[in-house]
Amino acid sequence: MADNTSISYEEAMKNCAKEPVQAPQCVQENGMLLAVDIKRGGQIIAVSDNSDAVLGCPCDALMGSFLAECMPSDFLTSFKAADEKLKQGSDYEIFAWEAGEQSFFSRIYYSQAWLVVETEIDVTDPGLKRSCYFDRALLDISNTNSTEQTLQKLCRSISELSGYERVLVYQFDDSWNGRVISEHTTREDIEQYIGLSFPASDIPSQVRALYHVNPIRYIADVDTEDAVIVYAEELGSMALDLSLGTIRGKSPIHTEYMKNMGLQRSMSVAIFDQNQLWGLVSCHGVSAQPLSYSTRLNIHSLVKLAEQRLMLQKQFEADRFFDRVEESRKALLDRKREIKSPQQLLEDQGHFWLKLFEAVAVALISAQTQRVIGEHIDVSTLHKVRDWLNENHSVTGVFSERDCRLSEIRQAIPELPYCGVLAVSMPIDKRNQGWLVFFRVQETEVFRWAGKLEKGEVREYKGRQVLSPRHSFEQWQQDVDGYAPIWTEIQIEAAKTLAEDLAIGASAYQIEQLNQELTEANQRLEHLVHTDALTQVWNRYHMEQTLEEEVKRCKRHGRDLAVILLDIDHFKRVNDDYGHDVGDKVLKLISEAIHQWLRSSDVFGRWGGEEFLIIAPETDLESANQLAERLRRRLSNLQFDKVGQVTASFGVAELLPSEDRNSLVKRADNALYQVKESGRNSVEVSPGK
Repeated sequence: MADNTSISYEEAMKNCAKEPVQAPQCVQENGMLLAVDIKRGGQIIAVSDNSDAVLGCPCDALMGSFLAECMPSDFLTSFKAADEKLKQGSDYEIFAWEAGEQSFFSRIYYSQAWLVVETEIDVTDPGLKRSCYFDRALLDISNTNSTEQTLQKLCRSISELSGYERVLVYQFDDSWNGRVISEHTTREDIEQYIGLSFPASDIPSQVRALYHVNPIRYIADVDTEDAVIVYAEELGSMALDLSLGTIRGKSPIHTEYMKNMGLQRSMSVAIFDQNQLWGLVSCHGVSAQPLSYSTRLNIHSLVKLAEQRLMLQKQFEADRFFDRVEESRKALLDRKREIKSPQQLLEDQGHFWLKLFEAVAVALISAQTQRVIGEHIDVSTLHKVRDWLNENHSVTGVFSERDCRLSEIRQAIPELPYCGVLAVSMPIDKRNQGWLVFFRVQETEVFRWAGKLEKGEVREYKGRQVLSPRHSFEQWQQDVDGYAPIWTEIQIEAAKTLAEDLAIGASAYQIEQLNQELTEANQRLEHLVHTDALTQVWNRYHMEQTLEEEVKRCKRHGRDLAVILLDIDHFKRVNDDYGHDVGDKVLKLISEAIHQWLRSSDVFGRWGGEEFLIIAPETDLESANQLAERLRRRLSNLQFDKVGQVTASFGVAELLPSEDRNSLVKRADNALYQVKESGRNSVEVSPGK
């Protein structure tokens, strides 16, 4: 055992993070591995030493043989079809086959230059009534209406399907600690983890990265010895990368961790929010019970379904939030009332915004205005905030912070009494950049940890110093101060929208006050009101006005009218992977391209976010469908720098005699929703009633 005084805790942590979990040089006993050299006609160059137990053929008999010579015909037929799919770009393929009375599952994938074949004996347990449980689980999860309900149904369904005694879901925070937010157990003597947090060190960075490659990790039996992979002599010290495999050998450190937790077997499945690792479904078995390959695939299918439900529910929450924002926007831009100053607009809506953004103060700061709603802030402090924002964030126009104790703004303005700040710019004119700023106070965040987080014992493992797994999972509480709640992307986007509206209101007020610049100011206001600032196409306000006029005209003259609502597919991935600057550029280029492809009679504008609306006068449903399909094909053929291909989903609706513009757009939106549910990059037509 190493001495903690000579080997630092930090060094041991780094060594743990470097463990090559993707290449363990062994596989679990529930399956066996072959690796073949395709360039040599399928010659076997690596075999796990348990091949006799699984296939009934010793390791030395397989080594150097050719796959076509030593595997049964049913395997070879299925293998050939699967291999063709690999050649077409698939990451891996799965197929079932039989030899005599025994059934098998095989999974094939490429590792380095070699083709890996993993094979397991089918151990389906009819006592679980797998098919019945799976069908009911699909229906239950599909009908959930909240995140809590979705996760509860998921945990219970997986437990019933698999026999795991504990199934839990934990969600990662910004520091990669995982908090258990849902749990189902089948025995009273099993410890409950709901509400507890597990430190990031329990799932190191290289393990989290591996979930992006292979979202499933299955450990069949913690007590069994893994089978060593034997390589052909000419390969020397080669190590196969088994990232895409399902029987990858167990890490001794993780094995000890499981035993300390009292587990016999486990399975974990990643949950993603778009391409970001959101959390894990963790299945714990305290008793030995084999789990068939097909059941594991069913569990993954349930997780993917729940993942979609979670993302849809997240979008529903965002939609409800933006509906409340829209109420405030209408009040700001109500043309029927008198034009008010920005200070008056903040006075009217400020208290509503405090509740909406969960803030204690909101300020409007410009060269002429320093107005605060909520807690009092000195004018001198507001001036310093504006000067600092102009100096450091005038280009991006956005600043968010949840811990101002350590940020640059706190260093510049030490008297600022808030931990959380969200600021968005208001480009009133070129000489006067104002800011809409929300403030939050610190909150005490309570962590209930599963096990103490003190520095653990350092020991030697494979010639390096690493941390020993934790022995205790006894609960303890930690209170963390100094942070405000995180500003979500939805809140940031909503704040930007409100700031733009305030800028419009400020411009309108200036026009009212400065009669000598009436013509120039009116032109600027018209542009702000009707044109989207980013893409320079018509904005939603203009599109709503235009559509209202077109509906009246078509009803008056009995003419056709159609609308096309399109949404850029997976646009959040573009922002997450390449940054918002690249995302904004993609939106601009798409807007320019679609605008060029449309007919002169069509009206095109941004509906919100990555959604756009096309108003097509004198166009019936079939013609609008053809137009949408033509736009979809052209867009899918474009290539963008860095991003590559970008696709879109389209919803089409034709005006019915009895409906108004809201109903027309709603039907197009429902059609668009159907496209998203069925796979995106397609056109769906709403036939009407």
